[in-house]
Amino acid sequence: MNKRFFIAIGALASLLVMVLSGCGGSGGSSGPVTIKYWYTEGAQEAVVITQLISKFEQQNPNIKVDAQLVDFASAHDKFATAAQNGTAPDVLRADVGWNTEFAANKYLYDITKYVSASDKSDYLQAPLAYATYQGKLYGLPQVTDFLVLYYNKKVLSSAGITAAPKTWSDFDAANKKLTTGGKFGWAWEGSSYFSQPFIFSFGGGLFDTSTNPPTPIINNAGSVAGLNFLKQELAYAPKIDFQNGYTNAVKAFQTGQAAMLMNGPWEYTNILTGSAFSDPTNLGVAAVPMDQATGDVARSPAGGQNYIMYAGTKHPDEAYKFMSFMSSEASQVAIANANKTLPTRQSAYNDSAMASNTAVKSFAALLPTQKARPVIPQGGQIYATVTGFDPNLQKFLTGQEDAQTAANNIADGFKKLVAGS
Repeated sequence: MNKRFFIAIGALASLLVMVLSGCGGSGGSSGPVTIKYWYTEGAQEAVVITQLISKFEQQNPNIKVDAQLVDFASAHDKFATAAQNGTAPDVLRADVGWNTEFAANKYLYDITKYVSASDKSDYLQAPLAYATYQGKLYGLPQVTDFLVLYYNKKVLSSAGITAAPKTWSDFDAANKKLTTGGKFGWAWEGSSYFSQPFIFSFGGGLFDTSTNPPTPIINNAGSVAGLNFLKQELAYAPKIDFQNGYTNAVKAFQTGQAAMLMNGPWEYTNILTGSAFSDPTNLGVAAVPMDQATGDVARSPAGGQNYIMYAGTKHPDEAYKFMSFMSSEASQVAIANANKTLPTRQSAYNDSAMASNTAVKSFAALLPTQKARPVIPQGGQIYATVTGFDPNLQKFLTGQEDAQTAANNIADGFKKLVAGS
């Protein structure tokens, strides 16, 4: 062999070392890729989440998850600030109301290419609507929720009421029978969010999203009729302290002071700790009543949480793999059984592991009443003080404004919201 041969071999070896040392991109070849995940569940709810993360890491040894608990109340602003600074986590568990806002601000990664048609069709319609912006997917639904009518079976039965009210006429009749001797037919939370079933059921709404910009319809005839009916029925509920309305309403129902309550699945376990439900079978779950004129329309505002990916992630494939695992049928079933939350996949409700989950089965039967709130970039701010929704609702309920005036004022606030004012 001549000298030129050895020179060529040496050059080739040097080149190979350079190539190998440069392989692996941002993740490198010497170790697993690490993705950062912010989760927002409470301490008790987080137990199953951390268990699922460990399972994911076992199944995917080349992906490590740096999971950090972030307080839900501060998560929105914290993520927005981090996205602006280029330091956001790869994946966030986000309220559904934030999805379109973050997508419109270009904080989110478009995951449309990752999601198969069959996978997409397995998600419930309302949760999937929140994850969609301008025809593209920017999130995977994790859990969903909506308002139901909780009722005290024994109290209703003692008053000669054999079933939960199906219509508002039934609801009114039941309230009149149940309100006596310091007891009330129902308790109400006293906020704009909880006024929506009345607005929706009478044919009203918040926005017409088919127009650009969206047109407020909070002041149409149906919305006003719903608000007037709500005020009428408050004669059969404890007086509302607007500062503590939510807590007081739940307590009134737990203790038997009120026979009915409109609230969500998230409150189910807590309600059962009340003295009125020492026997868990005494707690009834039914659909929010409907207006006889409009019929059985979707009327219960849908909420929930999505998994979303930061637009600036360096590891989109790994981040999506983690999102997909956490939003899978098996993971949703595990979370539902541990936390009594509602899955967003249709297949999860048919999973054999859910057979004994009577709470989730009760809510599942009522999913057709679920109505997505307006899917607009400003969706997360609909109930903020800036719109005047709560202040004007309170003025109406306390007699300072009539329903039409209050609704018109809220509509003006909505117009300013979508106009960016």
